[in-house]
Amino acid sequence: MKKTIEETTIQEKPIQDRLKQASSITVESALRNKVNLNVSWYDVHGEQQNQKFTILAGSVIEF
Repeated sequence: MKKTIEETTIQEKPIQDRLKQASSITVESALRNKVNLNVSWYDVHGEQQNQKFTILAGSVIEF
């Protein structure tokens, strides 16, 4: 019997959607006119996932 491994990829969503699901938000760097964030959350299976975002100067995000 041949087993197949189903590969799933994290569907990238806009930062506002990810912030609503976030379990933690980490500032990875803040240089010049941009901030790099790593947003972590738990999916429906209880697995921790993350997605990285770059926020440019002048951007407004709501928590």
